[in-house]
Amino acid sequence: MATASLWGQAADSNEYGLQERWNNYLERTYSWQRIGGAVAETAFADTFRLDKCGRPPYCFPHHLGGALMRRTARTSMEFGVGALLKEDIRRKPSGLPGFRQRIVFALVHAPLAKGPDGEWRPAYSRFAGTLGAVAVEDAWRGHPLSTRCIATSFAWSASSYFQDALYAEFEPDMKRIGRRIWQNRIRPALGFGR
Repeated sequence: MATASLWGQAADSNEYGLQERWNNYLERTYSWQRIGGAVAETAFADTFRLDKCGRPPYCFPHHLGGALMRRTARTSMEFGVGALLKEDIRRKPSGLPGFRQRIVFALVHAPLAKGPDGEWRPAYSRFAGTLGAVAVEDAWRGHPLSTRCIATSFAWSASSYFQDALYAEFEPDMKRIGRRIWQNRIRPALGFGR
């Protein structure tokens, strides 16, 4: 019984419709949180590569534009291919008990998506989006597309699938722990009381 629930969740009763898919796409691509995250990530990365930039005042906007363009290309392709294949690539907590079961579920299902029948299968729309983002990024940087470059970039990008899956699985727990630390430790230390 535990194995069946670990390797395949029951299909959701409601289908992932085009309007819900569109709203998810807009949130993942253009929400202020996602754009702010890209700005913070680019600023952090640029602090460690200032010596590689020949035009320091222009590097940050160029890198930020690349990050936003890469995200837009990836999520747009995921939206289009996902709509054609009727894949649901949203990540949701498994609801399984136990830390180990949840980690295994997240890692096993990281490169998978639910098909129109509710069964888990390879996330073809996610793969297409990753390959599209790799191609657009190489064009943005002015690099020619080569097999080695595509394979390296795809492998590096695909590794984030596992990070995203683990984050989605444990996000509610991290938020709960963060609230508890804020309420019991930080807030009283700052003098805000309980």
